[in-house]
Amino acid sequence: MATTTIKPVAEDGIPREPSNDPEVHRPLIAVDPSMLGRDVANVQRAARARLKNRGIGPDEVPVPDHDKFTVATALACIEAQYFLGLRSDTYLLKDKHGHRILTEGAQRILRHPDTRDDEQLERAKARAAQAKRGPRYYKQLAAEMGLTGDGPKDALAFAAEHVGIRESPPNSDSGPEIDDWCRAAGYDSPVPWCGCFVNACLMAGGIPSGAGWIGYTPAIVQHAKNRNGGWSWHMTGEPGDLALFDDGPGGPIARHVEIVRARISQTQYSTYGGNTSTGNGSPNNGGAVARRDNRSTMGGFRIIGFARPPWKD
Repeated sequence: MATTTIKPVAEDGIPREPSNDPEVHRPLIAVDPSMLGRDVANVQRAARARLKNRGIGPDEVPVPDHDKFTVATALACIEAQYFLGLRSDTYLLKDKHGHRILTEGAQRILRHPDTRDDEQLERAKARAAQAKRGPRYYKQLAAEMGLTGDGPKDALAFAAEHVGIRESPPNSDSGPEIDDWCRAAGYDSPVPWCGCFVNACLMAGGIPSGAGWIGYTPAIVQHAKNRNGGWSWHMTGEPGDLALFDDGPGGPIARHVEIVRARISQTQYSTYGGNTSTGNGSPNNGGAVARRDNRSTMGGFRIIGFARPPWKD
């Protein structure tokens, strides 16, 4: 009689192959619902200890103590391991679904830093000086993932920082940063990405990802008009609002979205947009991130209204 091999299942119900590393039990994956178990608790304790050794407290880099492997735990571990001298391709990977994975080897070094090799120790020495000169690695990562964003200010700073990013190759709806934005918005393959870009901006400002609806511009309009999740719809825009553009004379059917940088006049706005152009190219399929200071509520390609995210006061 044939036997069936059953993969072991952790306390969180996620099937996995057993680890070959005696120090850990599995790669840790940031998913929802969160992974649970003693290996998560162990790595959280180790991250807290490593950060404490560098004089970093929970106010600066919060490490949860609820034994759940969340994105916040992953980032705290990354912070600790970066300054332990690990290379990013050894401590953080992504699976085919875009989940962030803390590798088994990285967990072992986090818990036993005396097992590092000479190359890792040399990198750690160089990064210790870096930590004193400027913002810590955690703050950079957390801002990029929208965990500690400071509202519209950080959303617009993120947008400004990425002006000039272009599709690679051209006309592909793809590129290293663009692919990340699309995955964060819930897509596994290239799509027209204006909504994915503004979603990344909002995440940098502290708004959770709108995966499942924000990549589709008509859904943004309905989400705001229905006041879902604290969103609202307005005819006058403010910095941090999403400006929705119509579908020409037969509109209004939203076909493009950008984030408002400033109101210039009663009818004119300055915006940052993805999948647009810097000059006379296509306003809603130009393949680049651009700042435009001539977006208007008048004309053929016009703003039809503004979706206001639930920014914290």
